[in-house]
Amino acid sequence: MSPGEIVPLSFDGGLVALSFLIAALGSYVALLAAAGIRAETQDGEIRGGYIVIGAVAMGGVGIWGMHFIGMLAQNLPFEVGYQIGLTILSFLVAAGFSGWAFWYVGRERFSFTRCLIGGCAAGFGVASMHYVGMSAARMPAVLLWNLPLVVLSVLIAVVAATAALWLAFNTQNERQRIGAAILMAVAVCGMHYTGAAAGAVICTAKNDAGGRYIGGAMLPYIAFALSIVTLLLMRWHLQRASQRFRARMAQRIDSIIESAPVEAPGRSPGASAGPG
Repeated sequence: MSPGEIVPLSFDGGLVALSFLIAALGSYVALLAAAGIRAETQDGEIRGGYIVIGAVAMGGVGIWGMHFIGMLAQNLPFEVGYQIGLTILSFLVAAGFSGWAFWYVGRERFSFTRCLIGGCAAGFGVASMHYVGMSAARMPAVLLWNLPLVVLSVLIAVVAATAALWLAFNTQNERQRIGAAILMAVAVCGMHYTGAAAGAVICTAKNDAGGRYIGGAMLPYIAFALSIVTLLLMRWHLQRASQRFRARMAQRIDSIIESAPVEAPGRSPGASAGPG
Protein backbone atom coordinates (compact mmCIF):
# COMPACT_ATOMS: atom_id res chain seq x y z
CA MET A 1 0.00 0.00 0.00
CA SER A 2 1.10 3.58 -0.64
CA PRO A 3 1.94 6.09 2.12
CA GLY A 4 -1.17 7.89 3.32
CA GLU A 5 -3.56 5.02 2.57
CA ILE A 6 -5.74 3.62 5.37
CA VAL A 7 -5.51 -0.13 5.89
CA PRO A 8 -9.02 -1.67 5.78
CA LEU A 9 -10.07 -3.17 9.10
CA SER A 10 -10.33 -6.96 8.76
CA PHE A 11 -9.40 -9.99 10.85
CA ASP A 12 -8.37 -13.61 10.40
CA GLY A 13 -11.25 -15.69 11.76
CA GLY A 14 -9.04 -18.54 12.95
CA LEU A 15 -6.79 -16.27 15.00
CA VAL A 16 -9.80 -14.44 16.43
CA ALA A 17 -11.10 -17.83 17.62
CA LEU A 18 -7.66 -18.61 19.08
CA SER A 19 -7.63 -15.29 20.96
CA PHE A 20 -11.09 -16.10 22.35
CA LEU A 21 -9.91 -19.56 23.44
CA ILE A 22 -6.93 -18.19 25.38
CA ALA A 23 -9.16 -15.55 27.02
CA ALA A 24 -11.62 -18.25 28.10
CA LEU A 25 -8.90 -20.54 29.47
CA GLY A 26 -7.29 -17.70 31.41
CA SER A 27 -10.67 -16.67 32.79
CA TYR A 28 -11.44 -20.25 33.87
CA VAL A 29 -8.21 -20.60 35.87
CA ALA A 30 -8.79 -17.14 37.39
CA LEU A 31 -12.25 -18.31 38.51
CA LEU A 32 -10.66 -21.31 40.22
CA ALA A 33 -8.23 -18.97 41.97
CA ALA A 34 -11.14 -16.78 43.09
CA ALA A 35 -12.81 -19.83 44.63
CA GLY A 36 -9.61 -20.43 46.62
CA ILE A 37 -9.51 -16.78 47.74
CA ARG A 38 -13.16 -17.03 48.81
CA ALA A 39 -12.44 -20.17 50.85
CA GLU A 40 -9.42 -18.55 52.53
CA THR A 41 -11.46 -15.44 53.35
CA GLN A 42 -13.98 -17.62 55.19
CA ASP A 43 -11.03 -19.29 56.91
CA GLY A 44 -9.78 -15.91 58.11
CA GLU A 45 -6.54 -15.64 56.12
CA ILE A 46 -5.60 -14.87 52.51
CA ARG A 47 -2.24 -16.12 51.29
CA GLY A 48 -0.60 -14.66 48.22
CA GLY A 49 -0.58 -17.81 46.08
CA TYR A 50 -4.17 -17.62 44.89
CA ILE A 51 -3.87 -13.88 44.22
CA VAL A 52 -0.74 -14.38 42.09
CA ILE A 53 -2.45 -17.18 40.16
CA GLY A 54 -5.54 -15.04 39.60
CA ALA A 55 -3.41 -12.09 38.49
CA VAL A 56 -1.33 -14.09 36.02
CA ALA A 57 -4.26 -16.15 34.72
CA MET A 58 -6.58 -13.20 34.17
CA GLY A 59 -4.17 -10.35 33.48
CA GLY A 60 -1.20 -12.19 32.03
CA VAL A 61 -2.93 -14.94 30.04
CA GLY A 62 -6.57 -13.99 29.56
CA ILE A 63 -5.89 -10.34 28.74
CA TRP A 64 -2.22 -9.92 27.74
CA GLY A 65 -1.93 -13.18 25.79
CA MET A 66 -5.30 -12.58 24.13
CA HIS A 67 -4.21 -9.06 23.13
CA PHE A 68 -1.14 -10.12 21.17
CA ILE A 69 -2.91 -13.00 19.48
CA GLY A 70 -5.66 -10.53 18.59
CA MET A 71 -3.04 -8.15 17.18
CA LEU A 72 -1.81 -10.88 14.84
CA ALA A 73 -5.43 -11.59 13.86
CA GLN A 74 -5.72 -8.12 12.31
CA ASN A 75 -4.88 -8.35 8.61
CA LEU A 76 -2.05 -5.90 7.89
CA PRO A 77 0.06 -5.64 4.70
CA PHE A 78 3.32 -5.57 6.71
CA GLU A 79 4.93 -7.28 9.70
CA VAL A 80 4.56 -5.67 13.12
CA GLY A 81 7.29 -5.73 15.76
CA TYR A 82 6.92 -4.88 19.45
CA GLN A 83 9.25 -2.73 21.55
CA ILE A 84 10.50 -4.93 24.40
CA GLY A 85 10.21 -2.46 27.29
CA LEU A 86 6.63 -1.43 26.53
CA THR A 87 5.62 -5.05 25.90
CA ILE A 88 6.89 -6.08 29.35
CA LEU A 89 5.23 -3.01 30.90
CA SER A 90 1.90 -3.97 29.33
CA PHE A 91 2.14 -7.41 30.99
CA LEU A 92 2.94 -5.91 34.38
CA VAL A 93 0.05 -3.44 34.10
CA ALA A 94 -2.48 -6.18 33.24
CA ALA A 95 -1.28 -8.62 35.92
CA GLY A 96 -0.76 -5.90 38.56
CA PHE A 97 -4.21 -4.36 38.32
CA SER A 98 -5.87 -7.79 38.11
CA GLY A 99 -4.01 -8.99 41.21
CA TRP A 100 -4.93 -5.86 43.17
CA ALA A 101 -8.59 -6.26 42.22
CA PHE A 102 -8.63 -9.92 43.35
CA TRP A 103 -6.95 -8.97 46.64
CA TYR A 104 -9.25 -5.99 47.31
CA VAL A 105 -12.50 -7.81 46.58
CA GLY A 106 -11.46 -11.05 48.25
CA ARG A 107 -9.95 -9.77 51.50
CA GLU A 108 -13.36 -9.19 53.13
CA ARG A 109 -16.91 -10.43 52.73
CA PHE A 110 -18.08 -9.86 49.16
CA SER A 111 -20.14 -6.73 48.51
CA PHE A 112 -21.25 -4.91 45.36
CA THR A 113 -19.41 -1.73 46.41
CA ARG A 114 -16.10 -3.57 46.73
CA CYS A 115 -16.79 -5.33 43.44
CA LEU A 116 -17.45 -1.99 41.70
CA ILE A 117 -14.25 -0.39 43.04
CA GLY A 118 -12.20 -3.44 42.10
CA GLY A 119 -13.89 -3.58 38.69
CA CYS A 120 -13.05 0.05 37.95
CA ALA A 121 -9.40 -0.54 38.88
CA ALA A 122 -9.19 -3.77 36.87
CA GLY A 123 -10.98 -2.16 33.92
CA PHE A 124 -8.52 0.71 33.93
CA GLY A 125 -5.71 -1.85 33.98
CA VAL A 126 -7.22 -3.74 31.02
CA ALA A 127 -7.60 -0.56 28.97
CA SER A 128 -4.12 0.66 29.94
CA MET A 129 -2.63 -2.69 28.99
CA HIS A 130 -4.32 -2.53 25.58
CA TYR A 131 -3.13 0.94 24.70
CA VAL A 132 0.37 0.43 26.14
CA GLY A 133 0.53 -2.76 24.07
CA MET A 134 -0.64 -0.85 21.00
CA SER A 135 2.02 1.83 21.59
CA ALA A 136 4.64 -0.94 21.65
CA ALA A 137 3.86 -1.80 18.01
CA ARG A 138 6.57 -0.89 15.53
CA MET A 139 5.40 -0.78 11.91
CA PRO A 140 5.50 1.43 8.78
CA ALA A 141 2.25 3.08 9.78
CA VAL A 142 0.72 5.46 12.31
CA LEU A 143 -2.51 5.14 14.27
CA LEU A 144 -5.25 7.76 14.04
CA TRP A 145 -7.50 7.36 17.09
CA ASN A 146 -11.27 7.68 17.10
CA LEU A 147 -11.95 9.23 20.53
CA PRO A 148 -15.58 8.01 20.93
CA LEU A 149 -14.48 4.42 20.23
CA VAL A 150 -11.55 4.78 22.64
CA VAL A 151 -13.95 5.94 25.38
CA LEU A 152 -16.34 3.09 24.50
CA SER A 153 -13.53 0.54 24.76
CA VAL A 154 -12.58 1.85 28.23
CA LEU A 155 -16.22 1.65 29.37
CA ILE A 156 -16.45 -1.89 28.04
CA ALA A 157 -13.28 -2.75 29.96
CA VAL A 158 -14.68 -1.37 33.24
CA VAL A 159 -18.07 -3.07 32.83
CA ALA A 160 -16.40 -6.32 31.76
CA ALA A 161 -13.96 -6.27 34.68
CA THR A 162 -16.74 -5.56 37.20
CA ALA A 163 -18.85 -8.39 35.78
CA ALA A 164 -15.79 -10.67 35.78
CA LEU A 165 -15.13 -10.01 39.48
CA TRP A 166 -18.79 -10.57 40.35
CA LEU A 167 -18.77 -13.88 38.48
CA ALA A 168 -15.41 -14.84 39.98
CA PHE A 169 -16.66 -14.54 43.56
CA ASN A 170 -20.19 -15.90 43.03
CA THR A 171 -19.85 -19.04 40.92
CA GLN A 172 -20.47 -22.17 42.95
CA ASN A 173 -19.97 -25.17 40.65
CA GLU A 174 -18.17 -26.33 37.52
CA ARG A 175 -21.03 -25.59 35.10
CA GLN A 176 -21.36 -22.02 36.37
CA ARG A 177 -17.58 -21.61 36.18
CA ILE A 178 -17.43 -22.69 32.52
CA GLY A 179 -20.32 -20.40 31.60
CA ALA A 180 -18.74 -17.50 33.48
CA ALA A 181 -15.38 -18.08 31.74
CA ILE A 182 -17.09 -17.91 28.34
CA LEU A 183 -18.89 -14.68 29.26
CA MET A 184 -15.65 -13.17 30.55
CA ALA A 185 -13.87 -14.13 27.32
CA VAL A 186 -16.63 -12.44 25.29
CA ALA A 187 -16.16 -9.27 27.37
CA VAL A 188 -12.35 -9.26 27.10
CA CYS A 189 -12.43 -9.86 23.34
CA GLY A 190 -15.15 -7.23 22.94
CA MET A 191 -12.94 -4.65 24.60
CA HIS A 192 -9.89 -5.59 22.53
CA TYR A 193 -11.57 -5.56 19.13
CA THR A 194 -13.43 -2.33 19.94
CA GLY A 195 -10.05 -0.82 20.82
CA ALA A 196 -8.59 -2.17 17.58
CA ALA A 197 -11.41 -0.52 15.63
CA ALA A 198 -10.66 2.76 17.43
CA GLY A 199 -7.25 3.06 15.77
CA ALA A 200 -7.17 3.62 12.01
CA VAL A 201 -3.89 2.31 10.55
CA ILE A 202 -2.40 4.82 8.06
CA CYS A 203 0.58 3.64 6.01
CA THR A 204 3.84 5.59 6.04
CA ALA A 205 7.10 5.13 4.17
CA LYS A 206 9.14 4.62 7.33
CA ASN A 207 9.27 1.89 9.93
CA ASP A 208 10.49 3.43 13.19
CA ALA A 209 11.92 0.52 15.16
CA GLY A 210 12.41 2.69 18.25
CA GLY A 211 15.14 0.55 19.81
CA ARG A 212 15.14 -3.18 20.44
CA TYR A 213 11.96 -4.96 19.51
CA ILE A 214 10.46 -8.44 19.14
CA GLY A 215 9.39 -9.76 15.75
CA GLY A 216 5.61 -9.71 15.64
CA ALA A 217 5.08 -12.82 13.51
CA MET A 218 6.15 -15.22 16.27
CA LEU A 219 5.27 -13.30 19.46
CA PRO A 220 1.55 -14.23 19.53
CA TYR A 221 2.32 -17.93 19.05
CA ILE A 222 5.00 -17.77 21.74
CA ALA A 223 2.48 -16.04 24.01
CA PHE A 224 -0.07 -18.79 23.29
CA ALA A 225 2.39 -21.63 24.01
CA LEU A 226 3.62 -20.01 27.23
CA SER A 227 0.02 -19.33 28.26
CA ILE A 228 -0.97 -22.97 27.84
CA VAL A 229 2.03 -24.19 29.86
CA THR A 230 1.36 -21.57 32.55
CA LEU A 231 -2.32 -22.50 32.79
CA LEU A 232 -1.54 -26.20 33.08
CA LEU A 233 0.94 -25.53 35.90
CA MET A 234 -1.57 -23.25 37.65
CA ARG A 235 -4.34 -25.83 37.29
CA TRP A 236 -2.09 -28.45 38.84
CA HIS A 237 -1.16 -26.11 41.71
CA LEU A 238 -4.81 -25.24 42.35
CA GLN A 239 -5.74 -28.93 42.43
CA ARG A 240 -3.05 -29.62 45.04
CA ALA A 241 -4.07 -26.55 47.07
CA SER A 242 -7.70 -27.68 47.00
CA GLN A 243 -6.73 -31.13 48.26
CA ARG A 244 -4.69 -29.60 51.09
CA PHE A 245 -7.59 -27.33 52.03
CA ARG A 246 -10.03 -30.25 52.19
CA ALA A 247 -7.56 -32.24 54.30
CA ARG A 248 -7.22 -29.34 56.77
CA MET A 249 -10.99 -28.99 57.01
CA ALA A 250 -11.37 -32.73 57.63
CA GLN A 251 -8.77 -32.53 60.42
CA ARG A 252 -10.58 -29.61 62.05
CA ILE A 253 -13.91 -31.42 61.92
CA ASP A 254 -12.32 -34.54 63.43
CA SER A 255 -10.74 -32.48 66.24
CA ILE A 256 -14.09 -30.80 66.99
CA ILE A 257 -15.85 -34.17 67.14
CA GLU A 258 -13.16 -35.66 69.37
CA SER A 259 -13.23 -32.69 71.78
CA ALA A 260 -17.03 -32.64 72.11
CA PRO A 261 -18.31 -33.88 75.53
CA VAL A 262 -19.85 -37.33 75.50
CA GLU A 263 -23.20 -37.55 77.34
CA ALA A 264 -24.10 -40.48 79.54
CA PRO A 265 -26.52 -42.90 77.84
CA GLY A 266 -30.17 -42.57 78.80
CA ARG A 267 -29.78 -39.08 80.23
CA SER A 268 -31.39 -36.21 78.43
CA PRO A 269 -29.73 -32.81 78.41
CA GLY A 270 -31.19 -30.72 81.20
CA ALA A 271 -32.43 -33.71 83.24
CA SER A 272 -31.85 -33.22 86.97
CA ALA A 273 -29.29 -35.44 88.64
CA GLY A 274 -31.08 -35.32 92.05
CA PRO A 275 -34.26 -37.13 93.19
CA GLY A 276 -37.56 -35.77 91.85
